Amino acid sequence: MLGFTPMSRTARSTRVALAAASFLALLEIFRSGMNHIIEGNHSTLFELVHWVIPLWATIVIASPWCAWMALRFPVRAKGMPLALLAHVGGAAVFVALHMGLLSALHHVDALSQRGLRGAGTAHRFVFYVGMEMSVYAAIVVVVLLLEARREAAERALLAERLERAATGARLETLQAQLQPHFLFNMLNTLAVLARRGDGAAVDGAIGDLGELLRASFRDPGRHEAPLAEELELAQRYLALQELRFPGRLRVEWSIAPDARRAFVPVLLLQPLLENAIEHGLATTRGGRVVVRAGRAGDQLELEVSDDGPGFGSGAGERLGGVGLAHSRERLALLHGTRAALECRDAPEAGGSVLVRLPWRAAEERA
Repeated sequence: MLGFTPMSRTARSTRVALAAASFLALLEIFRSGMNHIIEGNHSTLFELVHWVIPLWATIVIASPWCAWMALRFPVRAKGMPLALLAHVGGAAVFVALHMGLLSALHHVDALSQRGLRGAGTAHRFVFYVGMEMSVYAAIVVVVLLLEARREAAERALLAERLERAATGARLETLQAQLQPHFLFNMLNTLAVLARRGDGAAVDGAIGDLGELLRASFRDPGRHEAPLAEELELAQRYLALQELRFPGRLRVEWSIAPDARRAFVPVLLLQPLLENAIEHGLATTRGGRVVVRAGRAGDQLELEVSDDGPGFGSGAGERLGGVGLAHSRERLALLHGTRAALECRDAPEAGGSVLVRLPWRAAEERA
């Protein structure tokens, strides 16, 4: 849960104020003691016990007031004059509170003739008013700075969680858009087989499609999977497409063994294959699809190429396809600029879609 409850926030600020006041007290007690020793003042112990220590001990006791004022009147751009005025009054109250505590302590202590009584007490109080107001300001500033740092951390955490939630929702939307697109293409394949009157092929295809859809819709909240799972899904998809284009579709695989463990976005390979088949079979000579995957340094390279007409003048149409557009967007959402999807003409003939994404194998994933 983000943030602190009001009670824990007050307790935290009070601890900060006490710690800051204690640090200042120890620093001043040490400075005063060392100064008296260096000057050869033989009344060092008396001064420390009956003046310096009581003075700063009561400042520590009064310091929670600084924390309360810092939380009640935070200094921000909006309403700053009012906050500063409130802190002037808060400093005056702090001085009065400290004077009361110090007077009570000296009264109980019943100081000797060097103690603080009468005019001496008043003189010392007036002398230290400026110092005490400075201490108030220092403690308030420390509390405000730490509160500002905490609030900034909370805002950053909240922004990160909102960004993750938005990214997750967007990925789920894109994946949901891909699945109906994929399903409609498969149903079209079955319709072609049915029109041919090939009942056995239809029965087998329905079984393959059932397994394919079961794998496709499994774990809807999961956005990545090992490439081996995507390859299995792709092989089922290609088996159906081979039924649709008997004798024309030829698929070649070149998959490095370690690449099978690498994580890729779910349903990444299927739209790349769909694009290659659709455009690779656009000419009478086409029908060859090559799938390559391997590691290149700290990246996984996944390439699907075809022997169709290539991108060329039709690149705009191919680049704007549903599958490629969604795949490119999902890669950007998952990996930002560390991933890319490039469409290009193959060196010999046809088109090629190359995907580069950060290498993460199954046992390496956090």
